Amino acid sequence: MNGSTVVLTGATSGIGEAAARLFAATAGRLIIHGPESQNRVAPLLTALSSTGRAELHYVQADFDDLDQVVSLAARIRELTDTVDVLVNNAGRPGAKRRTVSRNGYEATLQTNYLAAVLLTRHLATVLPSPDGRVVHVASATHRSVTLDLEDISLERDYSPVRAYATSKLAMVAHAVTQAEEWRPEGPQIVSISPGVISTRLLHAMFAVRGAAPEHGAKNLVEAATRSIPVSGGYIDDGRPAEPSAQVRDPAFRRRLHTVTSRLLADWM
Repeated sequence: MNGSTVVLTGATSGIGEAAARLFAATAGRLIIHGPESQNRVAPLLTALSSTGRAELHYVQADFDDLDQVVSLAARIRELTDTVDVLVNNAGRPGAKRRTVSRNGYEATLQTNYLAAVLLTRHLATVLPSPDGRVVHVASATHRSVTLDLEDISLERDYSPVRAYATSKLAMVAHAVTQAEEWRPEGPQIVSISPGVISTRLLHAMFAVRGAAPEHGAKNLVEAATRSIPVSGGYIDDGRPAEPSAQVRDPAFRRRLHTVTSRLLADWM
């Protein structure tokens, strides 16, 4: 990682914060994102600055507003002309009741999926080929659901877990589609489940215990820095795994790509 530029979204809590500490010790430049003001995250920035020698930058953006995602990408391109690693880690749990973003989309879908796709697209030109790497932080919960593309914003069939799991299913499917678009000579992309990790996000939806955030951060950093079996692949808690049957369906992935492109058309 010496000299590499890493962009990490959702870096101010949970797995993202733990991963930021690991990246700060090894990266040449670390650009971290969160929704909070710089003053709110000042203690974290101080801690990261003392962890290693990485050139550190913090950029604020609220993924409830896709205009801010576009602005985030522009700010990143001002800070660097190369992004060696982009980690799309920002995420939110499904709300108890269906919530709509400022752009009119189901909020979990927008934060977890649409924002990640949009940011990846806007930074694609600064991802080096073939050594650039994109990591989508997804979830094993994607195997528990299917995504109805006629109801992608869950107007008819909403639950908190379903909202979260379908947004992660879309992320896993996008990684496959993006790998096909970039082909072997382009940047690499992988989706991962970091494991069952004890974070506020987990406890907002599930009454279970999980591993420490550092465990998930280790899996995330390894996916970002070590060789992967295949671009577009899926890794579950550090091991290559098969994604859900729906993700493996090329017809579904094509339809998802069409729907996603339509939803993001005004920001592309």
